[in-house]
Amino acid sequence: ADLEKSVQDAIGIAPEISISTDSKTATIKTEELTTESRKQLTDMLVEKYNIDESLVATDTISPTVSGEMKRSALIAVIVAAVCMLLYIWIRFKNINFATSAVIALIHDVLVVVTVYAVFRSFLAVGNTFIACLLTIVGYSINATIVIFDRIRENIHDRLKKETVEMIVDKSITQTMSRSINSSLTTLFTVVVIAILGATTVREFAVPLIVGIVCGGYSSICITGGLWYRMQKRKNNSMTI
Repeated sequence: ADLEKSVQDAIGIAPEISISTDSKTATIKTEELTTESRKQLTDMLVEKYNIDESLVATDTISPTVSGEMKRSALIAVIVAAVCMLLYIWIRFKNINFATSAVIALIHDVLVVVTVYAVFRSFLAVGNTFIACLLTIVGYSINATIVIFDRIRENIHDRLKKETVEMIVDKSITQTMSRSINSSLTTLFTVVVIAILGATTVREFAVPLIVGIVCGGYSSICITGGLWYRMQKRKNNSMTI
């Protein structure tokens, strides 16, 4: 509160301030400042809080630049989704595998975008945002491919009494421990980075935590069931 009041007194604008968990780094967000206002803010930080002037970094993201970053993120996700759609379609020779995987990816991306929207005061939309989305897309599809591989294998080796619904359930159960263990292993590492990392690293790690949890959930709970529904509607015989 003291820092917020000091900044507002120095530049005349109410700021948004986030402080790292180790209390060593603070991010101050305001409207675009003039050169004079920036100097006043820097002088105040140096004089009142004994901060080394060389450690005070400023950055300006105009609405145009921010819009370009958002468009770049959207284009990057679309290109990645289309490439994965084609790859999975060719690999499994079944469009329903590809479609259900991409729908789950879109679900994961939308969840992360929502997190950015809710915590926009603490998470900047920049290159980190794009990198985070693409990382989540790649991580999520990995678990989905494992489940789809097991479904395909079990269908080819199925017993006469087994329905495809039973096979999907069995395949998800067989790969569940692997998916959960992989997600938890990665999650522990990212949580530590989010707690101990610098502000810029935290902006990547926090949404990634959400993406890992959401990606693990969607791979286990959404993709297999969605493929089954789509395949059942397309072909009641369920032959692949």
